[in-house]
Amino acid sequence: MKYKKLLFPIGAGDDIEPRIYGALKVAQWFKAHMEILTCQLDPSVVYNMKMTLRGGVLFEEFLKSAKSELAVEHEENEKLFNKICAELGIKVSDEVIEDVCTANFTIHNGKRSAIVEQESKFCDLVVAAVPLDGKITGTFESAVLKSGKNAIVIPRKMREFRADNILVSWTGTTQSSRALTGAIDLLKSAKKVQCITSKASLGDNAELNLKKLEEYFKVHNISASFEVIATTTIPGEALLKAANDRNADLIVASRYGENGLMEMVLGGTSRFFLEHTNIPVYL
Repeated sequence: MKYKKLLFPIGAGDDIEPRIYGALKVAQWFKAHMEILTCQLDPSVVYNMKMTLRGGVLFEEFLKSAKSELAVEHEENEKLFNKICAELGIKVSDEVIEDVCTANFTIHNGKRSAIVEQESKFCDLVVAAVPLDGKITGTFESAVLKSGKNAIVIPRKMREFRADNILVSWTGTTQSSRALTGAIDLLKSAKKVQCITSKASLGDNAELNLKKLEEYFKVHNISASFEVIATTTIPGEALLKAANDRNADLIVASRYGENGLMEMVLGGTSRFFLEHTNIPVYL
């Protein structure tokens, strides 16, 4: 699939500039349009203290100050966005231009997680930065788990993006199969594809399952290597080590495990991986 419209929601944290930079590098690689989405709640909804402040006068002054601070914050973020676009040679535009990387900066009013879940339904691919400390936030969950779209999760600081050397993490689950099929075009255009799995993922018919996986790659004329690796007691550690040892540019992994938690780690939950990864992951 040719991705034409990407969405990047700005989540929590002060490191906004490197996150926007990383997201725009993804858009640049795909030659796609990137919508940078930021959200704000009406201070009068968040701080409904009118009844506790004498005559409402102090409350009105508070609201005026809070709204002014929000406006300044969004103005500064948009300046950062425009600066990075200029640095990368990306055209600022609300329109999608075929085979040209474009981007725009939008502000929505309302609860961030709800807006992200809604808006991400109208793009081809979601780009999301890993959450702080690996803890899945409402915004991250909406972008990656509830959007219904494939996503690329990037480190919070990423200066380059490419997909020449791709590592596929195969867990044998329905979600793993879906992620693999969604990434077929990326795998076909990659210079090197390496697939890792574990004995637990292959199940009782390990030899047959691995053979079928190899055959599926061949159907799409993808030349890949296959390796069964040992996992560790820390979910995500084996995957990250394998990716770094193989100099992977991008990891293809599933987003859900059988228990409904983010999988992407050969059978475990995702916090260690999200907290420590320096490599983007396609889900």
